This record gives sequence, C-alpha cells and structure tokens, in this order.
Amino acid sequence: MTSSAVTARRWLIPLIAVLAGGGVVRAQAAGKADALLQRMAEQSAEYRKSLPDFTCNESVVSSVRQSWLRKARVEFQATIRVTRTPDGALAENFFMTKYMGTPVAPGVRLPVPDYVQGGFGRGVPLFFAAENQRCFVYSAEGDKIDFKVRHGARGCLEPASTEGYAQLDAAGLLQHGETRRVPEEAKKLGLTTLTSEDYGPVELDGKEFRLPVHLYAEIRDGKMLRTFEAKYSECRLFKVSVTIKPGDSDPAGLVQ
Repeated sequence: MTSSAVTARRWLIPLIAVLAGGGVVRAQAAGKADALLQRMAEQSAEYRKSLPDFTCNESVVSSVRQSWLRKARVEFQATIRVTRTPDGALAENFFMTKYMGTPVAPGVRLPVPDYVQGGFGRGVPLFFAAENQRCFVYSAEGDKIDFKVRHGARGCLEPASTEGYAQLDAAGLLQHGETRRVPEEAKKLGLTTLTSEDYGPVELDGKEFRLPVHLYAEIRDGKMLRTFEAKYSECRLFKVSVTIKPGDSDPAGLVQ
C-alpha cells in the first residue's frame, strides 16, 4: 500500500467455559461472526461496485526519524483524485497545492519523506471482499471483527503476518480499521507496517458512502520510522467536460 511522490513510494467471541450451555454460546458466537462477515462483504461489494470517480482535499504530515532523532517533517496540502480503472480497481493520484504553507504551481512535485497510497482502494474493506475471505481467518466480539492470514491458502497476496480488525458503529457501518504487518515482510512488498483509518459518511451524486476521513500509517525499517498522516475533506464528484471549438479536430477535455 505504499508508493512514492518524489522519493520512495510505499501505500472470537469469548466463550464462558463455566456455563453449562457452552455449546449454545459457541453456536451463537459463530452465527454473529458470520453475520458481521456477511455485512462487511456486502459493504465491500457495494463500495467497489457503485463508488463513482471523486476528488477530495488532502492535508498531510509526512515525517521520518531514526531512533528518537527526527530527520525530516513535511506538511503539504493536495487534491487527491480517485478514479476507476477498466478492471474495476480504484486508482489514486494526488496533486500538491501547498507545500509548507506555500502555494505550489500546477504539475510541480516537491520532496516528501514518504507518501502512502491506497487508502481508498486498498483499505480495510478489501480484506472482507467475498473473493478474499478464503485468505483470512475471522473472529468477532461485539461490533468488532478481527482478521488474520489463513496459513496455507493459495493465491493470496498478503504477507503471512498480516492481521487487523474492523470496528462497526451501532448501525453496522464501518467506523474504523487497522492493519499490521511484520516490518521485514512489509518491506519486501513495499507495504506499510501499520495502517489505521477512520471512516465517515460522504455523499457523492446523491448517495452516501463510507470513505476514509483520516489515515495514519507507519513504515518501519530497522531504526528508521517513517510516518504518514492524512485528513480528507470536501470530497466531491470528479467530472470531465468536453468542449469542441469550431475548427477543432480533437475535443479538449477540461477538468472540473
């Protein structure tokens, strides 16, 4: 889930054994876990099926430190665009608008310690997609559902150390998610070692979606720690209009 702007791109139900009805409790626990898992699969499918192209404002703090010595810290603002590719995946691109408080000319990219991509396209919902559930083992407690890699599953791309959880709100909608990986495994695949996302309601084209509103990520490499924190706001549809002028052989696409 990691990538690079200029330099490097990264982006159980508890059982009460003393109760005589232990078997019933276990059955109820399994039933609730299955229900939560089904709910998450439906949300994931809806998210990927109907989410339109959109753009948001992004406020970022990116830093790197070695041991306890901070080596760099950069703040910048950007416009992030999320568009659907022909295979149905979500692609993310960002365009800096301010760097350390100073406006940035269009098309200019300035150095940052790290930039994490994939918060919208490879966030927690991906781990609950119906086609990916064979790769993970799930357990539930209350409105929280944990996941970890199912050892021995074939054709699964996540490192064996991947684990995390999704927290649902009272309405059963995704509220928070975290993913963790062992640094050595994450480094080989250019992934984060920790990703934490808060989700909130965002209306696009008259329909409400649960999108990341805050993302925090860590990339650990020995004594080096890179952190990335982003807040997303003012999300809106991404539209392209076409204007054809008299005499033009090719229309010009204008981004709105």
